[in-house]
Amino acid sequence: MNHVDFNCIFCAIAAKRAPAAFVYESTDALGFLDIHPITEGHLLIVPRKHCRNLFDIDDASGKSVMHAARVVARGMRAAFNADGMNLFQSSERAGGQDVFHFHFHLLPRFFGDGLMARDGHDRMMRWRARGNPTQADLDAIAEKIRAHIIEGPV
Repeated sequence: MNHVDFNCIFCAIAAKRAPAAFVYESTDALGFLDIHPITEGHLLIVPRKHCRNLFDIDDASGKSVMHAARVVARGMRAAFNADGMNLFQSSERAGGQDVFHFHFHLLPRFFGDGLMARDGHDRMMRWRARGNPTQADLDAIAEKIRAHIIEGPV
């Protein structure tokens, strides 16, 4: 397991060599908005350290990203008055992973958001990006979420 993979976009974002709309930064984890959001506020939580996926992540990095996800989820729920939240992770190509740096997707959910089937079952595996936000759009959404993030015990 390397600390940085110079061919990895998430390592580039962590090193500030690629743009991102950050909502959370700690010494070990980052949260930034997905550039192909499924819902407004859809973001990614990643370890700073390069870990390929669930099979590769070490315990310390796993703990850091879970802590970040909990902190950010609380801020996101307050920022959007969300009815619910999805946290998911995909590992390996067969599992749907397309960026090979461990990451959680965190999505605010709302009754009537169109992501539930008529029978009430979630259509998670059929989700597709909605819209094409500009960097300015992403920055504004990130600020809205950051304003509601409270660090501390979770």
